[in-house]
Amino acid sequence: MERKLGFIFDHNKCIICNACVDACNKAYGNLNWRSLIVMPYGESKTALSIACNHCDNPTCMQVCPANAIEKNEMGIVRIRDDKCIGCGFCTWACPYEALKFNNEGIMTKCNFCYARLAEGKGIPYCVEACPTGALAFGWIEKGEAEVDYLPPSEITKPRIVIKQPEIKESLKANVLHTKKEENYLGLLAFTIGSEFALGYSLFKLPFWSIVSVILLVASLLLSVNHARRTDRFYRVIYNLKTSWLSREVLFSSLSILFYILSIVKPVFYYPALVFLTAGVISSIIIYMLKSRPSWYKADTPVSFVGSIFTMSLPIAYFLTHDPITIIPLVIILAIEIISNHMRSKVRTSLNIVSILISLISIIIPEIIIIVEIMNIVSETEHRKEFYEKVIYYGLPKV
Repeated sequence: MERKLGFIFDHNKCIICNACVDACNKAYGNLNWRSLIVMPYGESKTALSIACNHCDNPTCMQVCPANAIEKNEMGIVRIRDDKCIGCGFCTWACPYEALKFNNEGIMTKCNFCYARLAEGKGIPYCVEACPTGALAFGWIEKGEAEVDYLPPSEITKPRIVIKQPEIKESLKANVLHTKKEENYLGLLAFTIGSEFALGYSLFKLPFWSIVSVILLVASLLLSVNHARRTDRFYRVIYNLKTSWLSREVLFSSLSILFYILSIVKPVFYYPALVFLTAGVISSIIIYMLKSRPSWYKADTPVSFVGSIFTMSLPIAYFLTHDPITIIPLVIILAIEIISNHMRSKVRTSLNIVSILISLISIIIPEIIIIVEIMNIVSETEHRKEFYEKVIYYGLPKV
């Protein structure tokens, strides 16, 4: 295996002086790239000094839509601040909370003091400041970070070697945390809007081309505000090679173009539908991140696909009064209840009532409008909870 630069931390030498953190903050403007996590250890305590691990599998780089994160031949993962659009998707993929926004809305992180190394001016400030040699760096063949107080190393394969305490005491900490995603309303609008547009056009409901364009354009514009550097938003499609966000935006934008063309030439309906389907599939894959267990589960694709039908089938039934449309609607609502596993009582309750009213609507078709309203509320509330109760891997807490 090829040797790359990486950090080495020895618990047995750390005196918890915080010199590594102070040196990093002094050099780079208090961005808190490095953390010193203090943990109880038997009758004493120990600490872990950690920053970006310059992983062998840098998922932050893979998901970045602007192609702003690079990895050089030495294994150093760096952010190009002139390319970052400030979308924050890299933070979703990193289980070590290594990425931090600066005051300009640009993502930053430990760069291994690359400029010092490249110009031969010295070693990383944090390593230089450590008085005991607890924090070091060197050419590492393989990371050794499979410990109970860090996220599973299989997610990103961190290039860090951790030398555990010599005295065998239980050293554990919680690495699963819960938080509310910041500035998520644009993302909620875009995911729900694109799914509704797909279902609406799939069943060719009234004015499907115009309605789809309105839904997609409005929700896409709202999602732009999720990026802190909207002046660079055009870069969002610069990483089609590995970023599903780049693919989602490209596919969805192309679908808008073809929906507009379909107003004049109905034959363009088919490429529009194909591209929007690809866009929704891309949306699902964006959120299937191992670093976020609450998203990396079956309920995510079930929810995203389910909303395509739960928000459009009631309208289709209202217009046609064809009972055959009730069958898939009831089945999908039931699948959503099962995949939800009672985590959201509101969603479960709404879906149960929707199923009952849907069945009654076979006799009284007009009441299906109630189901449409309830389903929109159910899907929106569930997606809101999706963003507000995120379970993620992060730095250890005790």
